[in-house]
Amino acid sequence: MNEPTPPRLSVSGPDAILLAWITAALTNAITIARSFRLPPRLLTRVLHHAFDTGHFLALGLAGAGLVGLYVRFGHTRRRSSAAVFVVLSLALGALVLPSDLATAAERHASGQAAWVEPALLVLAVGLLALTVPLAVLLGRLAARPYLRWLAVAAACALLSANPVLLQGDYAGARLFVAFAAAALFAAALAGAALPARLAPFVARLRPLRTPFLAVASLAAAASLVVAPRPTVALALQSPTGSLLPPFLGPLHEDAIVDDAPVPPEMAPWFTDRKDAPPVPPSAPPVLPTHPVVFLFSIDCLRNDLLASGKYDEKLPTLAALRREGVYFRNARSPGAQTVYSLSALFAGTYFSQQYWTPSTGDVHGLWPENDPTPRFPELLRAKGVTTVTFAGAPWLVNRYGIVRGFSEETFVRPVGNHFTLAKHLVDATLRRLVATRGEPLFLYIHFLDAHAPYDLAGSSGPELDRYLGELALVDAEISRIVRMVGASPLVDRTAFVVTSDHGEAFGEHGQYRHANSLYDELLRVPVLVQAKGLTPRVVDEPVTLVDLGPTILDLFGAATPGTFLGQSLVPFLRGESPTLTRPILAETRMKRALVLRDGTKVTVDDRSRTLELYDLTSDPGEMRSLADDPTRLVPPLSLLRRFLATHTLRREGYVIPYRR
Repeated sequence: MNEPTPPRLSVSGPDAILLAWITAALTNAITIARSFRLPPRLLTRVLHHAFDTGHFLALGLAGAGLVGLYVRFGHTRRRSSAAVFVVLSLALGALVLPSDLATAAERHASGQAAWVEPALLVLAVGLLALTVPLAVLLGRLAARPYLRWLAVAAACALLSANPVLLQGDYAGARLFVAFAAAALFAAALAGAALPARLAPFVARLRPLRTPFLAVASLAAAASLVVAPRPTVALALQSPTGSLLPPFLGPLHEDAIVDDAPVPPEMAPWFTDRKDAPPVPPSAPPVLPTHPVVFLFSIDCLRNDLLASGKYDEKLPTLAALRREGVYFRNARSPGAQTVYSLSALFAGTYFSQQYWTPSTGDVHGLWPENDPTPRFPELLRAKGVTTVTFAGAPWLVNRYGIVRGFSEETFVRPVGNHFTLAKHLVDATLRRLVATRGEPLFLYIHFLDAHAPYDLAGSSGPELDRYLGELALVDAEISRIVRMVGASPLVDRTAFVVTSDHGEAFGEHGQYRHANSLYDELLRVPVLVQAKGLTPRVVDEPVTLVDLGPTILDLFGAATPGTFLGQSLVPFLRGESPTLTRPILAETRMKRALVLRDGTKVTVDDRSRTLELYDLTSDPGEMRSLADDPTRLVPPLSLLRRFLATHTLRREGYVIPYRR
């Protein structure tokens, strides 16, 4: 007589979702190890993976609990349960996705009616949020022998690609991609019969289920409520597949007491300067009467390209200006994004001091068009200087407040072109220079060519080579202006000031492009000043682009408002070596950094609540954060927070915005 065949075991819905997130944890651990530079300390690496695993367990346990509730109470009301699931997905999407997708909506709606941008944003949020219920549907359709394993493999591939495809500040989008992958995995796997040989082994493990869930729950809870040390928190926020850290930061406020004293020489910069007297121009002047000053900012130009001399043949004009002028090789941008850095350069104040509001113009988004801070071209214009700009972007005109005070502004965009090349801007500039006579003149151009995707130069190969090709285009066009001025009477009273809005990342910290961080590959920019009669020199004094407004005012013999937070660099042009006392700050996307004269650099991320501290003298690549040591962290952190507390704009109802 045959014995009855024991019932075959199958994967339950709660177990399937828990397995999905455990697989996600393993996939992410492998991805981190294979794709990204890990922190240097072994303990930091171990804790990084421990917290990361705990977060995935938390998601798995929460998902298993919800699926268990559905199995117990909702499976008999499938339509209503499905509707609730869709509503929950949309609600969560509305909570975490708008900040990720707002910039894309803004760009696609530029020049359209006012309702287009919010409509596109709602559509994008809705579509991405609905990927989770759609993944469940696809998983159930694939829940067939063999076919389900293709769905599981696709889910694993999506989990592996998630941190690579969505780098930068896209925490909400990464979360939903992971949700969709886990939903596809679990929906396809649920109900799968275990192989007959495996079933007895699984049955023997059943008594361990409750202890495992208890331990996993404790580990998951600890990973959520225990604040990781600063270096671990930073590792969790790095461009990996870690999902929850961007949302847990507000729960982990640091308990550091900011009580370090302000050095006496810096004290004047840590008080409200609204009533500070103007700073008179320095003497003697370095330019003759009626100066002509060109300010050129080149998008994405890293300082090390000029500092190394390695690319002088590719960038001969910039190399010549470096050799023949005054080269400030320790200069930093006040931001890692064009709008942050240029608004600070022209206003003499930082992003958090300015008033950014939604624009009523054709270019959507947040702009400082209503910010009352004077821009230095306004002060030059009031002094009788002709102020001219040729803009390659529609927002680089007086209307939007990044720049302001130009008596002549021209948005250059040839018919049939979707992008303004350096050639277009220089053609317009040369035509204008023909009409220049004996008046004082300030002329500004921002060159946008050297911007991702680096496809304007027609070059091929690695991204760095294509980027250099675009910089070479700009270099050649600047040469046309330099040559024309050199062959004209203007040469005796002309100064060229050349800099960049920010640098560009090529994987130094697992990041590419710019705007996402405040590491020095993004902040270090060249500042070159060349004029007839200047003695060439290299200046190592730390400077900032916020110093350029006072410098250009000084070149024209104009006073600098006491509200400006930079100092004139003109004394260096005369061969002097003063010590500058103002702080050097940078901001981008709720991140703030302070750099001190001794090479100490502290960075605070107010969204993720992470802290970084580097000694740039011994660690110029910023690879070893010292933020775990409170004795080293507190003094610079205290200075940064005190400066921000003193100068951050305060208006009723106004909150410093997160601007992409």
